[in-house]
Amino acid sequence: MALSSVSVVTNSLRLLKKHFIIGLFLFLPFISFAQGKVDYKAEAFGSASSGDYTPFWMVSNTYGIVPLKPNNGYIRGSLFWKQPINKSFQLETGVDLISAAEHTSSFWVHQFYTGISFQSVQLSIGAKERYISILDKDLSLGDMTFSTNARPIPEARFGFPEFTKIPYTKGIMKFKAEFAIGKFLDSNYTLQVKNPTDQYATDILLHHKFLFFRWADPKDKFPWSFTFGLDHAAQWGGWASTENFGKLPSSFKDFVYVALGKSGRGNVLEADRINVLGNHLGTLNVQLEYTGKAFQASLYKQHFFEDNSGLEYANWRDGIWGGSIAFNHFSLLKKVVVEFLNTTNQSGPFHFLDYPNEDGRKYRGGGNDDYYNHYYYTSGWSYYGRALGNPLITSPEYNDDGSLHFKNNRLKAIHLGATGNLNSDFSYRLLLTQMYAWGRMSAPFLERKNNFSSLLECNYESPNWQGWKIGMQLAFDSGNLYGNNWGCSIKVGKSGIIVFK
Repeated sequence: MALSSVSVVTNSLRLLKKHFIIGLFLFLPFISFAQGKVDYKAEAFGSASSGDYTPFWMVSNTYGIVPLKPNNGYIRGSLFWKQPINKSFQLETGVDLISAAEHTSSFWVHQFYTGISFQSVQLSIGAKERYISILDKDLSLGDMTFSTNARPIPEARFGFPEFTKIPYTKGIMKFKAEFAIGKFLDSNYTLQVKNPTDQYATDILLHHKFLFFRWADPKDKFPWSFTFGLDHAAQWGGWASTENFGKLPSSFKDFVYVALGKSGRGNVLEADRINVLGNHLGTLNVQLEYTGKAFQASLYKQHFFEDNSGLEYANWRDGIWGGSIAFNHFSLLKKVVVEFLNTTNQSGPFHFLDYPNEDGRKYRGGGNDDYYNHYYYTSGWSYYGRALGNPLITSPEYNDDGSLHFKNNRLKAIHLGATGNLNSDFSYRLLLTQMYAWGRMSAPFLERKNNFSSLLECNYESPNWQGWKIGMQLAFDSGNLYGNNWGCSIKVGKSGIIVFK
């Protein structure tokens, strides 16, 4: 590792010491009420890069942890506790602290949550890394609504987070569903990085809900299964500088309008009266799976929508089209994912609502959906500068002029992900992506931009090492979208169990 990377890791250690007292107060609840076992994890990461940025796949889909600036590092420590009360009830809580160098934050509480579950039903409060997508967490490009690209947002969530049998269907049908409210905590970040001339919004609230169904043979005699689901999210409330409006509607009644996708009432911006209250987006998901003795395979489509035209499938070409195959008896190549991403259609180049024609009839308009951007939530579908959804839609953190919006949301990409084991101790992960970008409908690039990004990751984990894990990465970008960036990283982690008697 380069000397510069060693120095940033040293700086991270100093920062961690500086914030140790804060962390101690967060750890105290574990010590005071923990009984039985507490899982712990600690890791140190450092990377060295040439170019303007840390290579794309080294920084993307890391829950916002790896810094975008090159030559960086972080220290991370976490505790997670689960305690069954009886056969039906279970409590859990967790805390996860990170201190980083060359990041937008030098120290933050990454996860801090508590929850209670009764059989399949769960209530959870706080910031927690979650993933509900049909797409592979480690090999996919990333979910269009919530990927693993940004920090977890604090939420109160209630529902069935895992697939649960539907009564009277003999186990053939299962579902999972959750309903959540949350709040964006990146207001200070927005005020620090924004261009002085830009509009902005702060104290934004979040609404999120999903419902998925799965049809499968519970006895595994029929090899095919089918999954269908809706994932919906919305930004609402807060404060906006657009039109000098100030405090945005945030009453319980307004929340009902947001949850139901209704237009705003009373003192709202005209856009909320014409359309729906808040910034809405989401995905429709379909997946067909085959499970055999030698392998499992799947085909899927994730359709993205930003407004009603997307729900009506006017942008049916857009979204992620993909497939995967996992081998049961071939450890050298355990799983392969192939995906094609298209976001160029956006329901057409121009936006207009219903309008009367000469014959007196009204025809549906739409178009220029401007994915992840919004009229008065200027930072759009991002959190601390990172896209909450698919990272190929270029995050505002890449903007060097202080603008908060997404400058590139029209692109096509072909992607390959693979993972396997070299032997019993070594595993690998490979990501290869070729992308083509056109900017935005309203602000296109003068010329198409191209980029090829790759990552090769190897991990060593031996049963003789008692929870130790060493990981190394080699990555590079080539093209005129993110530039030519080369990088390598090393991560050392230790996990285990603390037993309280």
